[in-house]
Amino acid sequence: LYRHPDIRDLRDLGEEDPLEIEASKFSLNYIHLGGNIGCMVNGAGLAMATMDIIKLAGGEPANFLDVGGGASAEQIRNAFNILMSDKAVKAVLINIFGGILRCDVLAQGVIAAVRELGVRVPIVIRMEGTNVDEGKKLLRESSLNFTTVDSMDEAAEKVVQLAA
Repeated sequence: LYRHPDIRDLRDLGEEDPLEIEASKFSLNYIHLGGNIGCMVNGAGLAMATMDIIKLAGGEPANFLDVGGGASAEQIRNAFNILMSDKAVKAVLINIFGGILRCDVLAQGVIAAVRELGVRVPIVIRMEGTNVDEGKKLLRESSLNFTTVDSMDEAAEKVVQLAA
């Protein structure tokens, strides 16, 4: 689009999913899929693997949502707002590899978003990487009902069970 800005004028927002349009305003890569398990992941490859493992466990992903490598607490809140706007979502799986996005920052963003938005669906969190122990401690001490797991298999099995 950089060299052909005239192509941008051909975009018809009426043909696009409203949640996808909203997500793009916050630099979130979101694709609505129609299942009942909301996914929040950082990185397209991990997002694809997450959706695959949910399917293998017998579930249906509601979306592809890549928050990116450097997501802030505000972006996490915006991502939750998008996920919770889909009334078909019965449970959420957060699968994060903390590199640039530290696990403690993720945990702070998740806790704030769940409190602010009054999220009522079960949330399964699998995170690994930078400051993972601090992140898990924040989640435990939040007094919110998060399910934390250590493996992708366990995450998928648990979220499918909770979404049923």
